[in-house]
Amino acid sequence: MRLSKLLTSKRLSIPHKQPSFQSPATLFKTGFNPTVKDYTNFLHHLSNSHKFRFITHFISQLKSNQIEQTPNVLQNRMLDASIQQFCINEKDPERGFSILQRLLKIDGILPSSFTFYTLISCFSRQGKMDRAMEVMELMSDEKFKYPFDGFVISSVILGFVSIGEPELAVEFYENAEKTGVVKMNVVGYTSLLSAYGRLKRFEKVYDLGCKIEKDGLAFDVVFYGCLVHEYFKVGMVVSALEKHKEMVGKKIEPNVVCYSILINGFSKEGFVEKAVGFLHKMRKEGIEPNLITYTTIMLGLCKKGKLEEALNLFKIVEDLGMKVDEFVYATLIDGFCRIYDFDNVFRLLNEMDKKGVHASVVTYNTIINGLCKSGRTNEACEMSRNISGDAITYSTLLHGYIKEKDSMGLLMTKKRLEEAGIHMDVIMCNVLIRALFMVGSFEDVYVIYKGMPEMGLVPNHVTYCTLIDGYCKFGRIEDALEIFDDFRMTSTDSVACYNCIINGLCKRNMIDIAIQVFLELNERGMLLDLGICRLLLQSILRTMGPEGIMDFISNIEKLGRDVFHIICNDALCFLCDEGFSESASDLYTFIRKNGFVLTTMSSNSLLELLLNDQKMCLTKISLSDFVKEIGVFEPRVSKIILDHLCMKDVRLAIKFLESRNAKTQNLTFPVSVLEKLIKNGRTHDAFKLLMGSKERLPFMDVVDYTIVVDGLCKERHIGKALEVCTLAKNYGITLNIVTYNSVINGLCHQGCFVEAFRLFDSLEKINVIPSEITYSILIDSLSKEGYLHDANKFLEKMILKNLKPNIRVYNSLINGYSKLGSLQEVLKIVDDLHEKGIKPDEFTVSVVINSFCKSGNMEGALEYYFDSKMSGFSPDLLGFFYLIRGLCSKGRMEESRSILRDMLQTEKNVDLLKKVDTGYETESVDLFLVSLCDQGNIREAIMILDEIVRMVFPVEKKVDERELRVVGSEPLISNHEDDVYDDFEAYYSLLASLCSRGEMKKANKVAKLLTGF
Repeated sequence: MRLSKLLTSKRLSIPHKQPSFQSPATLFKTGFNPTVKDYTNFLHHLSNSHKFRFITHFISQLKSNQIEQTPNVLQNRMLDASIQQFCINEKDPERGFSILQRLLKIDGILPSSFTFYTLISCFSRQGKMDRAMEVMELMSDEKFKYPFDGFVISSVILGFVSIGEPELAVEFYENAEKTGVVKMNVVGYTSLLSAYGRLKRFEKVYDLGCKIEKDGLAFDVVFYGCLVHEYFKVGMVVSALEKHKEMVGKKIEPNVVCYSILINGFSKEGFVEKAVGFLHKMRKEGIEPNLITYTTIMLGLCKKGKLEEALNLFKIVEDLGMKVDEFVYATLIDGFCRIYDFDNVFRLLNEMDKKGVHASVVTYNTIINGLCKSGRTNEACEMSRNISGDAITYSTLLHGYIKEKDSMGLLMTKKRLEEAGIHMDVIMCNVLIRALFMVGSFEDVYVIYKGMPEMGLVPNHVTYCTLIDGYCKFGRIEDALEIFDDFRMTSTDSVACYNCIINGLCKRNMIDIAIQVFLELNERGMLLDLGICRLLLQSILRTMGPEGIMDFISNIEKLGRDVFHIICNDALCFLCDEGFSESASDLYTFIRKNGFVLTTMSSNSLLELLLNDQKMCLTKISLSDFVKEIGVFEPRVSKIILDHLCMKDVRLAIKFLESRNAKTQNLTFPVSVLEKLIKNGRTHDAFKLLMGSKERLPFMDVVDYTIVVDGLCKERHIGKALEVCTLAKNYGITLNIVTYNSVINGLCHQGCFVEAFRLFDSLEKINVIPSEITYSILIDSLSKEGYLHDANKFLEKMILKNLKPNIRVYNSLINGYSKLGSLQEVLKIVDDLHEKGIKPDEFTVSVVINSFCKSGNMEGALEYYFDSKMSGFSPDLLGFFYLIRGLCSKGRMEESRSILRDMLQTEKNVDLLKKVDTGYETESVDLFLVSLCDQGNIREAIMILDEIVRMVFPVEKKVDERELRVVGSEPLISNHEDDVYDDFEAYYSLLASLCSRGEMKKANKVAKLLTGF
């Protein structure tokens, strides 16, 4: 009892605040009729308690019970408050709109215009433009007739822009403007500016400026910021900068947002230096950049590969005390992923973890994407197991395995995708379909395609293209046609889909259907792809002959004149190239009859046909008339004739050349003819044409003479090359280092090292500076001959001259030491490369592996192979062969088999193997090697690889020494003959090197060549 009394006393002692009102229900129960004040207080209480549902219910009850003691003004105000509360605080305009619709049925309810404005604004921000339009229709009802002010207009325009419908935004504005009662504000005009920007209708911007001035409104920084942003979005950098200057000229001070827009725009367009300049200007004006501003510049630096500068800026941000977020780290990580520097990638990821910055799936997707692009999809897959992947994660993995042609990886990723229950989008479906085609799972492809509607997805043109192309590549043309029919039933216009099916039909020789599809493509008014037109023409010619081409031309006369003109010219080219003289003549007549003009390509083809087909010249088309028609003095015509004569008889070409030079000096064709002869391996004919002309060929400069010299040197005609040099000198042409490099290279390839060194030492005397290539040629030649001491001396000279040797120079030394069996020297150079930051290439890796194998150190070879592979460097075919053969010779068959499997998964090596001609059509070499690898027949695989290596890497043939000619001073070096021949000291090191190794015969030979005895 004492305790109860105590509790009672305590309870009574607690002050209890009585409500300042009593509810109408309570008053009714006590026998009192509520007054207006009672109703008002109760409505206020419901509003303050955010019990908006009760307000609507209460007002409805008042009306239904015919209680008129609460004024309508108060009811309307309370209703407005409840609807606005749902829109503003709870962000639930749907509930507010439903309350409005229900209560508007009650007489006397009249919401304010601001309530309608709030609903429209909220729906527009959420992108629910259909609902916003419903509110507008309700607002314009006879009962209200509220005006549409600038706030409403800007909200609706921004809403349409945000959902990617700027056309509707502009249409809405233009319709509103026609009413003549809309008064726009700067916010509305700024919203309209965004719509025009999306549509690239910048001509309307000037009109907007005039309207703003006409309405007496003042431009603000938001308007100009939006304008600059829109210009940047379409890549109009200069215009964006001009508008910024215009804003400053109007004394409108830019704020942090304005500067951020500029910096972001310049960074994305690749002008990161300009962005940094604005950053300094921003800080100079006392405007502190925010984290977004700095991150934008980091993004620009990363895109340009300036990772060190990006890291420095990152450190500045941290020093400023700014708390970096995930996006900053993701930006830097993406930059390092672009250059495949994954050491820094994982360092940054660990740093994020230590600093408590959560790495979301976005950051991990960036790393996974980088790993996949660098060919490390398996590592990316392992990383993905530690996160909750999304559609992008699995799409990226599928892309990676598709690129690497890893069927097992694709199937594994597909299984993981199904187990994860990821909701796929159209893009992911397309990737998965492509992956399934690769593994030949056609049933699964069909299931995914047919199941897309159940997932709420609509196939797009990429889906149809992927399906059609996939079925065509695997010869399932019926399935491809079924998908194409499905595509035709949609409203999607895609030239690519038509091109895919036409391509597939042509490969299956189903030309009649391909022509029908082509005609349908044109009927639908889509732009014809000229490439697919040419493919169709070639297929028609292959299967139906020239008659099929002529029939096709007659069937497509209804095409647009421009397209028809191009197809006719292409058809003429194909007929001429295949030598169908009769049909080419008929088509040429048809083209002239229709008033078409021959293109350069078709006229060239017809001219070549006329030159080669004398019968055609005598019967249907006169060569002289045709040449006169297309331009007798036109250089291209003369070039074709000269090309033809060069192939027949160079002497006739020289006569034609001299006759043409007598008539006109505006010809450039001789140079191109010389290049063509050299590229076709006819350097001797090029030499005869050059030297046989009585006059100097027009427009030949040092570059043209160098091309001829280089071609002769590569064909080992050093003497003829020197004659060309003499000819150039006589014409006053000053040879450059490129010319001398060609000659030095030719001399070295013929073993004339003394002459090559003489020429090298004479360069500075004639004011020609040796280049990196000059030193590279000599170092490579010395290394191949085993003069490694001298090669190293030249490398030291090269470095002293501030010339940076590249990996090829070091490869020459590595290869030289490898041939001598000096593994220690090879590894010393490899370590030197690492210290200097020079990355090895395939040749480096292969030679080092060979060095290990020759020394019997297979552990070292394997370790170097795996280290190189982890660094992103793999050997070439020869390097793989050395390693496979070495392991096999040691009886390590499984390891040899594993390396063989790696080789057959390297795209470059597989492509090389596919090019090897086996003489059989049944199976390619790569597939046969895969079969041997699966069966474990490694020795047989090595025998085949040995033959392939002999074919792909033939031993260099010895030079016929009768072709050699000692370099004289006359053609190359003027006024320094005696100096060159008497410079014995320059070759002392070479003689000393030979003597130290006991090679006295070679030393005597060099001494005799030097002294002339």
